[in-house]
Amino acid sequence: MRPILLLVAILAGLVGALNPGAGIAYAAPVAKPPAKATFGIGPVTLGKSGARGFFSYQMGVGGSYSDRVAVLNYSQIPLALTIYAAELNNDDNGAIGVDLPTAPLRDAAAWVNLAKRTQTVQVAPATKKGPGRVELPFRVVVPDDAVPGDHAAAIVATLSTVGKNPKGQNVRLDQRVATRMYLRVAGPLHPHLSIENLTAKYRGTLNPIGRGTATVSYTVHNTGNVRLAARQVVSVTGMFGTTSKAVTPEDITMLLPGGSSRITVEVGDVLPTIWHKAKVTVTPMLFNDQAVMPVPVSSQSASFTAVPWSLLGCVLLLVVLLIAVLLWRLRRKRAVPVGGRHGGNPLARTPQGVGS
Repeated sequence: MRPILLLVAILAGLVGALNPGAGIAYAAPVAKPPAKATFGIGPVTLGKSGARGFFSYQMGVGGSYSDRVAVLNYSQIPLALTIYAAELNNDDNGAIGVDLPTAPLRDAAAWVNLAKRTQTVQVAPATKKGPGRVELPFRVVVPDDAVPGDHAAAIVATLSTVGKNPKGQNVRLDQRVATRMYLRVAGPLHPHLSIENLTAKYRGTLNPIGRGTATVSYTVHNTGNVRLAARQVVSVTGMFGTTSKAVTPEDITMLLPGGSSRITVEVGDVLPTIWHKAKVTVTPMLFNDQAVMPVPVSSQSASFTAVPWSLLGCVLLLVVLLIAVLLWRLRRKRAVPVGGRHGGNPLARTPQGVGS
């Protein structure tokens, strides 16, 4: 039996305004691609989808709420879609993603009660009147031991297809789209972003009077209990007050409580003045659906060395050449000329005897 390769392509474009996934995304080349399928999932409001961009609830412990999710088929073929609740989380780079259906339910996803944890629904193809549509009821129940603050989950629709790769092996592809769910449990709120593991390294140039580049790396960690976005600024200051042009990395789109993002930026035009300081400033930002509250700005600094090795090498070479020239001149002064000198009168003659 030929081996079956499980290739999972997670579409992390979490459906905001019920935008469908954009076609099949192939994890590996297939000889016979499946028919194009486009589908979406999102909240239902008064029998219509798209009125809400995502699910959002505010409840106390023990609270519950009944709701409905719509699964839409924009394709010209019927689709069998698997529906399940999953945890919403940040990866190491801060990107938002959803867990696989086999992953354990640790937090808000465990509070979402569908008819089954994993169920398959048949969705009719689209017609002139609109997409095929199935609505599923569910209930959110907040446990008594829920921690105050923001929690996040998602309801995911998955389409599994099978094709063959160039080697003739069967390849299964899972295409997923998800609709977000944010739950705020009543209690004290502590919005805070921390800057951790800040490091900086200098990379010089061969030009003795040139400027180099500082590589600054750090982690932004949501140590509070409120989901936040963030703006960032990174600057480098030299020992004599020289300041390089500040760098503004891309905004962090969202960090869930406990989530983190590892950032690395290059700060150019750094004058190597031996001792430098890199400073990172992170300004948290709330979302439109959140109540206004004070959010502290975080900053962190780290020192690093920026030695002008090229300049020092040139100076050392000049010093060596200067010493060599001085030694050569000193030896020349002390050198003895070729041939000796006679101390007497060159015209003197040996005296003759008297009376000769």
